[in-house]
Amino acid sequence: MSGFRGLLIILVLVVWPLAAFGGRSASTAKAFGTVALLAALVVGVRLRGALDRAILTVGACLALQAIPLPRAIVEAVSPHAARVRGSLTLSGVSPNVLPLSIDASATLWALTVFAGAAALFWIARAQFARGGVRRTTRSIAALGSVVSFVAIAQAATAGRKIYWYFPTEVEGPLPFGPFVNRNHFATWAIMVLPLTLGYLAARIGRRRDEAAHIAPRRRLATMTDPRSAWLLAASAILLAALLLSLSRSGALALAASLALTTAATARRLDRTRRRGALAALAGVALLGVMWADLPALRERFAGTQVGVANRLVIWRETGPVIRDFWLTGTGAGTYEKAMRVYQRSDRTVFFNQAHSHYMQAAAEGGLVLAVALLIAGFAFVRLARDRIRQDESGLAWIRIGAACGLGAAALQSVWETGLTMPANAAIAAVLAAVVTCRKE
Repeated sequence: MSGFRGLLIILVLVVWPLAAFGGRSASTAKAFGTVALLAALVVGVRLRGALDRAILTVGACLALQAIPLPRAIVEAVSPHAARVRGSLTLSGVSPNVLPLSIDASATLWALTVFAGAAALFWIARAQFARGGVRRTTRSIAALGSVVSFVAIAQAATAGRKIYWYFPTEVEGPLPFGPFVNRNHFATWAIMVLPLTLGYLAARIGRRRDEAAHIAPRRRLATMTDPRSAWLLAASAILLAALLLSLSRSGALALAASLALTTAATARRLDRTRRRGALAALAGVALLGVMWADLPALRERFAGTQVGVANRLVIWRETGPVIRDFWLTGTGAGTYEKAMRVYQRSDRTVFFNQAHSHYMQAAAEGGLVLAVALLIAGFAFVRLARDRIRQDESGLAWIRIGAACGLGAAALQSVWETGLTMPANAAIAAVLAAVVTCRKE
């Protein structure tokens, strides 16, 4: 796979679902997954190691939910599925062959998105082993700047119209950027921002080494080259957009992940480099906060108690779903359908997400999928740790930034389900490839 072709494939698979409202529509999501799988076959990716086996196992668990099985087997492993399916279809007829999922089409949608993200991960990892991490990171940073600028301008002028043209039918908070849900934009931003910061740290570190023998008066000018200044500006506008989205979960998750990452990597920096990194972070924070609507942020955080109370209601009513479908789940992508039967609070508005990716995965996948996801998570963390520890080059800081972004998304997932969006799954796949690829 040539460098240009590989980079082009990666960028198309990142930009396409993002531009199409985050990949929200079923047609876009299915097309993303299909094209990514075909691209992986064309470039001939090689699967190896515990992480790839774990990813394939997760995919197999999702496929198993959608495959028609004898009714006796389904009733034995998921005894409540017939009742829920009957309530949704208002039909007392139960076919002899049916899937474990209460909505096979929704589960196939989720399977396609997962398969697309997995394929993009394998494509990006293969490309990055040959080179291109820095070029891809620069491209994603540039994309982040454009998307953030459009989101800020759109929020100030377009109301509920995405791209100043497409109205949204969803009630509630205003859309932000290409996303209907501002928290989904925040998921995307908190992954892209640390990746950009990681490249900025690598860039400044390399320029500092080059300027080590230059007179102190000229050293600062040498270190702050145009590309470093551009990366600083890109990071600032990403942070400003995140704050202007008023996503509490995104802001808190990013802050926590940055703090944890800084503490974990402090030993890699000498005193001078540590001060330089903190100064760069402070500069990005200052520039981002200057753009932020601080009164609106204060008001938003003041309402956290109400937000927690609302989540507790949703989580409490999700509990019976997890209990009744503890082994195989209701089927990936079927949470909204299940809550049409299980929701007991005000039914003027149905819960379309659990507002916790972990609870939603437990409800939709049961113990089988939860175990597969845990194995995949442990395999990824172990490989990521080894890759970062073994890398002594400047690329290590880009790896650390990517890991920080994934950590932020994992923390936000306690409160939101942003990674279900194809655009966010795509950028997460690229970050995972940056962290785990062999050294270029």
